Amino acid sequence: MFEELLELYKTKAEEIERDRKEAQAMITLVSAIEKMSKEMSSKENDVELLGRLLDQVDRLSKDVADLKSQFRARQGRPAPVPEVASNEGKALDNHARSLIDIIAERPGRYTTSELVDMLGLNKTTVISVMKRALDIDPKHVKMTQGKRRKLYLSYVPDEEANKGEASASSGDSDRMKLELMAMT
Repeated sequence: MFEELLELYKTKAEEIERDRKEAQAMITLVSAIEKMSKEMSSKENDVELLGRLLDQVDRLSKDVADLKSQFRARQGRPAPVPEVASNEGKALDNHARSLIDIIAERPGRYTTSELVDMLGLNKTTVISVMKRALDIDPKHVKMTQGKRRKLYLSYVPDEEANKGEASASSGDSDRMKLELMAMT
């Protein structure tokens, strides 16, 4: 009987030792999962921080590109003439005069997109500036429309302006103004 009782205690001790090992293994597993969870959340924070930093770098690169294009547009151009009149269209007039100065220095055919880059303004404002430049100096500033309603602005020197004056018709100019009004 004593031997049976000893066997019973041994099996019970083995069961208790097994349960203790299982409990210890469970505790180790839970602590490992918690540690992994903490590492994952810290990595998520790192990823979020990295994403925000990338967004800031993207914004800064766009700002630098805008400043570069404005600098290129103003390079070699005289300082803008100060306006004495104070009306609502003052900024638009200043932009239009600056645009006329730019295209007079470098004559050519400019698209709206190129002028957006040069002036650093949005497309709608650039179209308004183009219209205003045409109103200010219709003798030298010419606006044409290409395929898919693409607008072009060009500067015509005095020699060519005198030749073109004889052949230009007011019907084309009126049609162009109506189309511009429809676009803005």
